[in-house]
Amino acid sequence: MKTAKFVSRLVRSGAMCALLALSIAAPVKAATIEIQFTGMNLQYDGSAIYDNGVTAGGVADPADADSLISVDFLVDGISVGSLSSDISLDVYIPDVTGISSASGTVYNATTVGNPGYFDLLIGTTPLASEFLTIDLEEVNVTYIDVLNIVQFTFGAAVSDVFAQNLPFGLQIGDPVTVSFSSQITPGTRTTGGGLVTGFDATGTGEIQGDLIPEPATCLLAAFGLIGCLTIRRK
Repeated sequence: MKTAKFVSRLVRSGAMCALLALSIAAPVKAATIEIQFTGMNLQYDGSAIYDNGVTAGGVADPADADSLISVDFLVDGISVGSLSSDISLDVYIPDVTGISSASGTVYNATTVGNPGYFDLLIGTTPLASEFLTIDLEEVNVTYIDVLNIVQFTFGAAVSDVFAQNLPFGLQIGDPVTVSFSSQITPGTRTTGGGLVTGFDATGTGEIQGDLIPEPATCLLAAFGLIGCLTIRRK
């Protein structure tokens, strides 16, 4: 009788451990990070789009970037933190050409390869203390002129994170998507030869990607599995 109870206990322990191991190993949908920002200021010179800082940037120096008004960090739609000082955006998107200056124009183009960068910087010059630097791989640009109300959007930028050191213990995984929507500032658009040769624009944007779990979370799962296997061995 005692032997039967002992065997039964082992079977139950093994079954529980197996279920625990399966629950740890089962794929779980990754949480999503959203980084929303406001106060973006951009320029277009007929061939490239860049921030209102310095054209030659991309070295994580806030002095080369354009100041933002706010940056909000969310995980699965829930706010985990917000910043409103020492935040800036460093952007450069080349090879955006051929935008018609005719009224009613809808221009849509996709650039491929490595058309630029999109860097969120937190801190002061000469080097941001926290940052998210992104290499753009594929960029979709849309320019719409309806009754002289001109909108400029950028989206579906499938990108790779070059480097990151985000606040609030967050880490974002590849690939990420970057998007923004802006309105061209009245009186800033210039034209020539039937094409748009320049404008200023202001707007808001978002960076989105999968949340990479903290090491502590992974260790907790590993320790749970190790503990389970130890019980089974005993």
